[in-house]
This record gives sequence, structure tokens and C-alpha cells, in this order.
Amino acid sequence: MNKKIKLINILKLIYLALILIFIVGFVFLIKYKIILYVLAIYLPVIIGLYLAIHILRIKTYSYKCPSCNHLFKISLVKDIMSYNSGIGMKVLICPKCNTKEVMKEVIE
Repeated sequence: MNKKIKLINILKLIYLALILIFIVGFVFLIKYKIILYVLAIYLPVIIGLYLAIHILRIKTYSYKCPSCNHLFKISLVKDIMSYNSGIGMKVLICPKCNTKEVMKEVIE
């Protein structure tokens, strides 16, 4: 497995664990009235991890159009905003043939 893909998977697991810890701990944070202090630290970490995952994804993966077989990269905004259509697939518009289809990820 590629080192970048391993790093993406590790970051995804850390991201998921932090969100689950926050959901479980939210009740205690409200009870002890320290929610604002924790959010001030916690939210930048979560947002930073989210952006790191997507930045690594756009540097690691290209997408292949099933109609014309054109390989292309997408921007960070498009990676965040486009619909996921399963593992390793996104609904994108091909820049060459302008077809909107499910495009598969291709590792560079």
C-alpha cells in the first residue's frame, strides 16, 4: 500500500475517534459547564484533520471518466463538495467530455 494512502487511513481513524469521543463526552462537558473551553481547542483540531485528509486525497488520487477514459485531478473545494458514491468513487463532471457520471479514484 502507498505511504500516502496509509497516512490518509490513519488520519481518518483519528478523525473518527475524536468525533466519537466528543459525542460521548458532550454530556459531561455540559454538566461541568466547560463546553466553550473544550470547543475552542477541539474544533480547530477537527477542522485541521478534515482539511489534512482532503489535501492528501487531492495529491494522491486522480479520477477517471468512464466515457472518454480521461484522467484528471480535482480541487480541494470540489473534493469536499462533491457527492461520494461509494468507496473510492465520486459523482463528478469530466472536464474533457462534460459528462456527469460516477468517477473512480485512480492512485497516482
